[in-house]
Amino acid sequence: MTKLASSILEMIRMMIIMMIVTAVLGSIEHQILKSWIPWKELYFLFLFAGNVLWFLVLYRNRLQFSGWYRSAATQHKLSRNTTRTIMALGAILIAAPAMITWFIEIGVIHWS
Repeated sequence: MTKLASSILEMIRMMIIMMIVTAVLGSIEHQILKSWIPWKELYFLFLFAGNVLWFLVLYRNRLQFSGWYRSAATQHKLSRNTTRTIMALGAILIAAPAMITWFIEIGVIHWS
């Protein structure tokens, strides 16, 4: 298989897996957060961004090694510090709706 064809197949595979993972995680997180806080539609952006970051770590550390495209330049795991940083940013983004609601309730920020 040519490099172009295998890279296109790998991109399609990556997008499909990302859509499934972010949809499932986002739905679970939405149900949990909706039971705790008043839900605003903007909060989906935080969940989506956090889940995309988590998927990036999952893909770069595990899934890229089982795909169609092979290249010596891309076959490296993320470093431990990079993985921790991205996972922490993802967690902060996923927790952001609860934090924003808490800041609104204590009066630190005002949301219309």
